[in-house]
Amino acid sequence: MREHIDELIADKISGQISAEDDALLTKYIGTDESVRLQWEQSLAAVSLYKATQQGSNINEKAAWNKLVEKLGAEPPTVKLKTQKFRWLVAASILVPLLLVSLLWFSLSNSNMQFAQKKASKTDPIKVMLSDGTIYTIENDKGVTAGEIHFGAKSASRADQRKGTALANEVITLAIPKGKTYAIVLADGTSVKINSASVLKFPLVFSGKTREVELDGEAYLEVAKNAKPFIVKTPEMDVKVLGTKFNVNTYPGNDAQTSLIEGSVAISNNDHTKEFLIKPGQAAVKRANNLIAIENFSTDKVLSWLGGTYYFSNMPLREIVNITNRVTGEDLYITDSKIANYRFSGALEID
Repeated sequence: MREHIDELIADKISGQISAEDDALLTKYIGTDESVRLQWEQSLAAVSLYKATQQGSNINEKAAWNKLVEKLGAEPPTVKLKTQKFRWLVAASILVPLLLVSLLWFSLSNSNMQFAQKKASKTDPIKVMLSDGTIYTIENDKGVTAGEIHFGAKSASRADQRKGTALANEVITLAIPKGKTYAIVLADGTSVKINSASVLKFPLVFSGKTREVELDGEAYLEVAKNAKPFIVKTPEMDVKVLGTKFNVNTYPGNDAQTSLIEGSVAISNNDHTKEFLIKPGQAAVKRANNLIAIENFSTDKVLSWLGGTYYFSNMPLREIVNITNRVTGEDLYITDSKIANYRFSGALEID
């Protein structure tokens, strides 16, 4: 019976299942709780396997042995009908399945719990003006501040207005968990702001520099201009003229500025030392407050723009922090034993 279920699931996932077998599997899934759970685990494993194809090479045997050790079980033997299903076996022993298996194992044993809170319902995007006035953006209802109309997912500019009050206006844009936002600043610089982040910027750039403040993560494409563009963060300052880069200063992680194009100068907040980095390099500020220059993968650093988050040898507690931030859900680990288990793989937000 169990081998037959394995074969039906393999046929279904590979698209080779007959109409008769498809109906039979659907019946099993609807009437047998263990089959339903096996089906959902198989879908999660294959989805995660596909998402990690851009990741680094993984030792499948070592990964499988580690899974067995963690779960305290003997490796099951699954007989598949043809050679065409070997890819499914390979998918089942990749490290991402460690995450899937432990998540299911933990949920079934009440080691993890979801809070009944939806960020999309309770936490709107907020726009705050210099005088303390706060506007909230909910659903499709937007707000207009000065020359900017803030829509549900992005902001657009109307014809620029003139006036001392507008020229001195500084806007604070707060993006909650579970949402991202796009905006074009007065100089033409485009900014994509990640969830749980705050961007503070002037309505009109004046003076000898263009300065914004960022707490969280954002990808910037800075418009070329004779005035230096400066991103001030809690951990470091980034100075550019015109370039493309990503800044990540989320709490609990090493602050990192990753350069995609052009050149930037990185400094500590006290400006005692400055570092120049080139495309493909990142300035990383460790817990010891020292800045190191490292290479990085552009695809992985910018994957959040497409809704995918890659992680390498990361503790489960940090992975949960990511899911909470980008989905708006609250997932808690109630069993501390699994919090420090480490995984490599990817999370697809959709």
